[in-house]
Amino acid sequence: MSDAGTVRHAAAGVVGAMLWIAAGQPLLAQSIPADGEFIYHTHARDTLIGVCRVLLSQPQRWREVQRLNSIAEPRRMPTGTALRIPYSWLKLSPESAVVAQVSGSVSSAGAKVSPGQALAQGATIQTGSDGSVTLNLADGSVITLQKSSVLSLDEMQQVTGAAAAHDLRLKLHAGRAEMVVKPHRDVGRFEIETPVAISAVRGTVFRSGYNSDGDDATTETLDGTVGVSSGAARVSVSQGFGTRVDRGQPPALPVALLPAPGLTAVPARATDATLRVELTPVAGAKAYRVQLSTDADFHALTADEVSAAPVLSFTGLADGTYWLRARAIDPSDIEGVDATRMLVRHLLPAAPVAIAALGPMLSTGGQGDFAWRAVATAASYHLQVARDPGFSDLALERPQVQTTRLTEALPDGHYFWRVASVDLSGENGAWSDIQSLTIVPDPPRVEPPIVDSHLLAVRWEARAGAQYRVQIARNPEFTQILIDRSVNEALLSLKRPRPGNYYARVQIINGEGGPGRFGPTRRFEVPVPRWVKILLPILALSSLLW
Repeated sequence: MSDAGTVRHAAAGVVGAMLWIAAGQPLLAQSIPADGEFIYHTHARDTLIGVCRVLLSQPQRWREVQRLNSIAEPRRMPTGTALRIPYSWLKLSPESAVVAQVSGSVSSAGAKVSPGQALAQGATIQTGSDGSVTLNLADGSVITLQKSSVLSLDEMQQVTGAAAAHDLRLKLHAGRAEMVVKPHRDVGRFEIETPVAISAVRGTVFRSGYNSDGDDATTETLDGTVGVSSGAARVSVSQGFGTRVDRGQPPALPVALLPAPGLTAVPARATDATLRVELTPVAGAKAYRVQLSTDADFHALTADEVSAAPVLSFTGLADGTYWLRARAIDPSDIEGVDATRMLVRHLLPAAPVAIAALGPMLSTGGQGDFAWRAVATAASYHLQVARDPGFSDLALERPQVQTTRLTEALPDGHYFWRVASVDLSGENGAWSDIQSLTIVPDPPRVEPPIVDSHLLAVRWEARAGAQYRVQIARNPEFTQILIDRSVNEALLSLKRPRPGNYYARVQIINGEGGPGRFGPTRRFEVPVPRWVKILLPILALSSLLW
């Protein structure tokens, strides 16, 4: 027998002895069997021979049961007499566990585990770094194996002839497990063994963990009482307490579990791509564990993370209803009381990215042109245009835009705009960055310039209160600019330039000082003076005569 097995069986014997004392019976100086004892409470008209015929694999050993229990009259035992029977003497039939729920990677014997699958006695089940599994045991108990854990179903047996009696001994090789053990009314046995300790219970809710790196185990009792043993040493861990066992050491004295962290900063409705969980810090905590599940019993864990800081983030969560569970972890790795709440995950589409030039956008002709990049998950878009950056004074709102570009009529002025994606349910996602837009009048058209013998007069369409910029160039590309001037009226008068072709254009300078676009270019000619046209032939003739 292994050292761990010796520890387990010795502990079971101690449990049996304690139950015997609790029943008010004298403890005889008999040797306690190494595999522990089953307690059978007699019924009316039970005889020792009849009981042994039903329960024992070798009924003729009834005399040994008589001596072990100091039964004076085997045919007239008082109702309720507690009979101690070594488990090795009983008739036992193997049972199986049924997989109730699976999340992530879970396997047994190298094969994937599925809900509804039966696991026989002796099976080993393993969860990956993203996995968890819940098993329903034949006695009504439930065990949830969490991520990166290994559990062996060493013994799962029913005591033949005692329908409510089960012998369950599990071995946790790595990781953590949470057990809800069905009360057995002093019949049956439930033990979970780690390489350094054994936890024996009858009806309780508790957690067990084994850290292979540190070679230590922890037990935390959430309801009832758990007996934790290592070698010959044993402690009783009551509700709200926990203990730690290091290899070769007795169990530490139980300590109170750390209180539950506050969840007031955790949103009841999560819409961002990243779920941020911020916990209220707990004094004395060295770390925090946060778990997410799609069921209120946490039988299928969607996420299970530990952080030294009371802030954790989760990504990649599908839409749906989740239950969140958080607890503090003390310096001995004993995990505290749970804080639990429900939250709804509803990921909204990402904010669109506006297509706009750097700096303020300018538009003319009383129209605003709005464009943004498509968002794959958006069913439509919501556009808002306001006269203020706080969007309290809306000039335009379009809640169900089906395209990524929209042109709308707007009076001249300065505006701010933003756009949000809308999902299939009609709910807005986050707004895009705010863009600015200035609507300015159409640029003026230059009228045909007036050229007289001394002056050049350039006129254009007047706009109330506008300031203008006028350019005159020798080429239509305006790379040879002769005049570039700002004026407050729709007229520019110049000294008549020398003859030739010229080009003029005008733009309006808006109230913020930024220019609109130039209006259409006007080509005009400064002709040769009439007197020159008359004089040139005369001069040409004179040159011939002379």
